[in-house]
Amino acid sequence: MLSRAMNDAAANHSDSEQAGADSGVADALRTAVERTMRATAGSAATTRERAAELVDDVVRRGREAQAELTRRGQEAGAELARRGQEATGEVGKRLETLERRLAELEARLGPEGDADPEAGVLGPETKPKAEG
Repeated sequence: MLSRAMNDAAANHSDSEQAGADSGVADALRTAVERTMRATAGSAATTRERAAELVDDVVRRGREAQAELTRRGQEAGAELARRGQEATGEVGKRLETLERRLAELEARLGPEGDADPEAGVLGPETKPKAEG
């Protein structure tokens, strides 16, 4: 009976030691996690600050790119307007030249009655006569 009591006491003591050992491991793990959290808290704040700086930089660059594109678009629009005005001026000059040449041709033909629109620019009396 004594040996049974001793065995029971030894078993209870082993369970206590096991529970104490488990408790010690849990405490050690908890302490290590807390220490790690404290050690990385500063770097997490630094990382957060760096991320905010990067976002600010991306936003700034985006705004600069938008401003540059707007400027280029305005320059291109101004250039197109200038070219359009030049082309309009050139077309106007050509039209004036054509009108002047038409007036010269009409003057060579004589009075307006000499021209036959059905026969072409020249009237029938100015057409070459067929040989024959």
